Amino acid sequence: MSEIAVLITTRNRRDELRRALASVRDQTCAAEVIVIDDASTDGTAELVEREFSEVTLHRSPTARGLIVQRNRGVGLATAPVVVIIDDDAVLQSPLTLEQTLRDFDDPRIGAIAIPHVDVTLRATPRVSAPAREGIFLTSEFTGTATAVRRDVFAAVGGFREAFFHQGEERDFCLRMLEAGWVVRVGRADPIHHYSSPARDILRMDLYGRRNAVLCAWYNEPLPDAFLGIAEMSAAGIASGIRVGRPLNALRGLAYGYRDCWRERAARKPVGRGVNRAFRSLRKHGPLPLAEIEPLLTR
Repeated sequence: MSEIAVLITTRNRRDELRRALASVRDQTCAAEVIVIDDASTDGTAELVEREFSEVTLHRSPTARGLIVQRNRGVGLATAPVVVIIDDDAVLQSPLTLEQTLRDFDDPRIGAIAIPHVDVTLRATPRVSAPAREGIFLTSEFTGTATAVRRDVFAAVGGFREAFFHQGEERDFCLRMLEAGWVVRVGRADPIHHYSSPARDILRMDLYGRRNAVLCAWYNEPLPDAFLGIAEMSAAGIASGIRVGRPLNALRGLAYGYRDCWRERAARKPVGRGVNRAFRSLRKHGPLPLAEIEPLLTR
């Protein structure tokens, strides 16, 4: 059995997927590779069957969304560590998987935020460890460049499917921190992320704003939840103005406020110490494990 799996969920991005799978094939360590085709109509499944016979392909007859399909994919994996990337990402270095496995060297590490570069936006990784030695933590990973222990994923309950699209990472990482596991800043060679032109920016805006509000409501203790909702609202409006889509941002926030009431039974606040640790990591991270560990619950 492989020590590591790579999971890619895809829909109608055949050419991007081909590039991503080719980069996985070139890795120095053997990996279990799983592709979840979310009801593509562009020949994606046929491409995988024809050119990547080593891949385990699962075809969904109906589109169920990224988060649902990622949960399904992690559940199908047999390797103890699952790397999740988008179909428009590339493992630029053949060493990335091997290096990422080595980063799971402490039992408190539940997930790795693998360094990644948004190629169309910047030339440097979004987050990187300030030193090669030691374990540095971040508040959350990005879905296109993460590795998670499969046992931890199951224990936490996977991604919250009520989010549907966008924002599931923060919610998962906060719940994982409450359970006693942390997100380490990885030291692997960066993944390169090429944002697909097929991305639905309006949908990303909408659900991004909605789910940021919901994440605070689901997880933060009172009165911190109200502060979190206010902060996410201000950030959402500012972002909407900056990108020229303020009405879409306001619409997403309105959906978030509405769904806080609809989802009130699902609210399960984390401990105050955990919430303080998470907020500190968001504001000041990366931070050493030793600085955060006393605030964890177990």
